[in-house]
Amino acid sequence: MIRWWKSNQGIGVIMTFLFVVLLIYIQMSPWAHRKLRDGFTLGFFPAVAVILLVVFSLILIFDSRRKQVPDRIETLTFKYFMSTAAAVIFCLIYFRAMITFGFLITTPLFLISSMYVLGIKSLRSLITSSLLMTAIVYSIFRIMGIRLPPIGLLGV
Repeated sequence: MIRWWKSNQGIGVIMTFLFVVLLIYIQMSPWAHRKLRDGFTLGFFPAVAVILLVVFSLILIFDSRRKQVPDRIETLTFKYFMSTAAAVIFCLIYFRAMITFGFLITTPLFLISSMYVLGIKSLRSLITSSLLMTAIVYSIFRIMGIRLPPIGLLGV
């Protein structure tokens, strides 16, 4: 039984369950049904993406290689699972902080801490790359006419 959840089929079952829960969450969220100026709803693209993820995870369950255990998964430990869970929680904190403090304040801090955890230790590289990436993403969204949360408390 322990080995089954590490197989492609086990991973597919777990992923399908999680993606279905995510799809239900999206469909039950009021923001997802808000109409945009182009006629789509705000939740259309996230829902389509999650539906595709459900389809791909179902393929893992019924694929001819469903009994195989990927080499890297064979050595999976609880520590790796907890690291992934911590990353997801950290992203949720980032999204909540972005609403309160704004994109331009929260994003560089999130990027600096994420890159540090991933192994970049040079303070100069951390600050430069996080500010540069934030500016690029912000500029692209502004050019596309998509508003990001303002600078929160400053209201800019």
